[in-house]
Amino acid sequence: MRAFILAGGSGTRLSPLTSYVPKCMIPVAGRPFIDHVIDYLHSHNIRDIVLLLSADDAEVFKNHLGEGSKLGVKVQYSISPRAGTAAALQAASDLVDGSFIIYYGDVMADLDLTAMLRFHEEKGALCTLALSRGVRLDYGVGKLDGEGRLQHFEEKPILSEYPVSIGIYACQPRFLSYCKVGSDLAADVLPHLISKGERVYGYVTDQPHHDIGSFKQLNQAKEFLATKKKQVPLSVSRSKNKYSDI
Repeated sequence: MRAFILAGGSGTRLSPLTSYVPKCMIPVAGRPFIDHVIDYLHSHNIRDIVLLLSADDAEVFKNHLGEGSKLGVKVQYSISPRAGTAAALQAASDLVDGSFIIYYGDVMADLDLTAMLRFHEEKGALCTLALSRGVRLDYGVGKLDGEGRLQHFEEKPILSEYPVSIGIYACQPRFLSYCKVGSDLAADVLPHLISKGERVYGYVTDQPHHDIGSFKQLNQAKEFLATKKKQVPLSVSRSKNKYSDI
């Protein structure tokens, strides 16, 4: 199965850092973040990778990853203007030859991807989203009665009845036909699929995920990956550690 990694975003929330290095190339736990993503996919036997990039950053990724052999995978590149996630995927449509994965490249997940792909196949789904019940809100939430009196308050809860999208989709090729409805996969394409009655499922995990969309989240991802590195050695033997965290 082939994985399409969305890695062409501008990373404005991490400015000015991303003025010098693409978001997915930021060193985390001693290695570019993209290496951790590819290691995760490799651990679930996903070794055919397509990076969806913008022309602004493509050479940085190519110079680092090449054809992917040092990480035990095959890497191809699709380069297109920054016109949204749906447009980036559509630009790589010629590389879709069967069931495939969409992976947001600024996310580090800890769910059982192999089990998710099995679930996707068993359900005969057009698209399956990875969802987490393990993510805390950044804010306190309250419940009011009809008069505005506070009935319940909880600081930074986990709302298990509303699992959070991790940023990993398993899809069938026909999914591409819906990418023309809007520029964004999450905001435009997925709601449209559901409104049309397509078979869209959610694979739910209690495991939290870690993204690097802000400096706070970047630090959390560093802590997670540093801990994971101590527990189970990542494939450093396939790629020497020559990067220092920023």
